[in-house]
Amino acid sequence: MHTSPFCEVDVAGDQTQRTQLENFAVQLRAAGIDASVRDFEAALLWNKLAFLAPLALLTTAYGATAGEVREKRRADLEAVADEVVAVARAAGATVDTGAVIGLFDRVPAVMKSSMLRDVEAGRPAEVDAIGGAVLRAATRYGIDVPVTGQLVEDLRARGL
Repeated sequence: MHTSPFCEVDVAGDQTQRTQLENFAVQLRAAGIDASVRDFEAALLWNKLAFLAPLALLTTAYGATAGEVREKRRADLEAVADEVVAVARAAGATVDTGAVIGLFDRVPAVMKSSMLRDVEAGRPAEVDAIGGAVLRAATRYGIDVPVTGQLVEDLRARGL
């Protein structure tokens, strides 16, 4: 079930012909879904993770909505966004910190990440899939991510 207040689909396929991807995007747009075709799968995924990681890690670590993170944890938001964007750019993404913060500032204040909703419902959290992925890539590219690392460590210490 899709519970987000917005829907945007980016498609890429390193092994798929561009015309097939374009045709699929046209069908999505005809259905009222904002759709774009991207050039490289890895860059697309890192562009998404550059927003998702700060949202998921911060809302879950602090048990807070996006609005509360914006208001009470702005320095952490900016630091995590900077760190994840640095890793994403090293991996080939084109995202920038301003775009990540801008998107974070536009989501509804009451929005919770799916990771926080999972934790609240007693389901497993994707700490390793999201935060761990950032940490592993940061190590691979030699990028220091102290705030992101501390959030992941804190969440793991809570058994998440």
